[in-house]
Amino acid sequence: MFILKIIFLFILCLNISTSYASNIKNSAVIFMYHKFGVDKYPSTSVTIDQFDAHIDELTNKKYSIKSLEFIIDTIINDGDLSENTIGISVDDADKSFYEQGWPKFKHNGIPVTLFVNTSTIQKNNKNYLNWDQIRELRDEGVSIGAHSHSHYHMSELSIEEVKKEIEISNNIFLKELGEIPPLFAFPYGEANQKIISLLKEYKFKVAFGQHSGVINETSNLYYLPRFSLNERYGGLDRVKFAASAKGLGVYDFIPVDPTIKDNPPYIGFSLLDERLAPSLDCFIFDSKGQVEKELFKFNERIEIRLKRKLTDGRSRLNCTAKGEDAKWRWFGHQFYL
Repeated sequence: MFILKIIFLFILCLNISTSYASNIKNSAVIFMYHKFGVDKYPSTSVTIDQFDAHIDELTNKKYSIKSLEFIIDTIINDGDLSENTIGISVDDADKSFYEQGWPKFKHNGIPVTLFVNTSTIQKNNKNYLNWDQIRELRDEGVSIGAHSHSHYHMSELSIEEVKKEIEISNNIFLKELGEIPPLFAFPYGEANQKIISLLKEYKFKVAFGQHSGVINETSNLYYLPRFSLNERYGGLDRVKFAASAKGLGVYDFIPVDPTIKDNPPYIGFSLLDERLAPSLDCFIFDSKGQVEKELFKFNERIEIRLKRKLTDGRSRLNCTAKGEDAKWRWFGHQFYL
């Protein structure tokens, strides 16, 4: 009997060790900006007061602000990120980044990746940067990322059209900057598996969407989340909450393709740490608002059944769970129909 008890305790300790080992190792929050102080476009711009508050908060010593390249390389190479690691990205190369955004980021030593759609720059649009300004920013430390050529809804293009978009953009980057950026961001955050496969063929290291969530080693490297900041969703409380969140480790996520064919989609995934299941909740929103759902938990397996079809366009899933350390874990995904 004594030997049986010893064996039982050994197995129990082994199971506990396995459970703790199943926790994610690294987490990183990426914030996404577009415009700075452009009141005409509140859905894509933050106010200057909001931006100043973000800078004041993020320069707090409790955060570790790193470049996107550093964050990605650390996760890919199984390195160690600091607690509360933050990355900053800016999409579209609006001139307000040059005039309002970068001077403050630069003054505070905050690294930034600027995702550029090349067509806008080629047209010399007065509201956007030109190549001389982009080269100046690059020389001052801004990393340049690819954002397609024409900023189309890429999921609606044929594969040949997507190839053309990538190749035109790549050739322009080679001509103007002497290199092709290793990072890609999907216009509108819209993607599908065929486009993701193409990005891999063209040797992009990773690709970013526009859905909320925290990056970790279980994240899809070609559909990484970012927290979008604008006038409506740029309040300091949201920034603080997101910045302190950790990644929710998931695997076997379905549907695999972000552009869905079945509507409503069958949504499911497994938790890396099933101890988070009791506190887990998920929410999905489309253009009509929140979609009612049923949430089923089978140990580590989570299944979500929606009570109506999603509307055409973009829909976003957000799942959060509170860990034993009282910190929130966050997983997000965007669907396109």
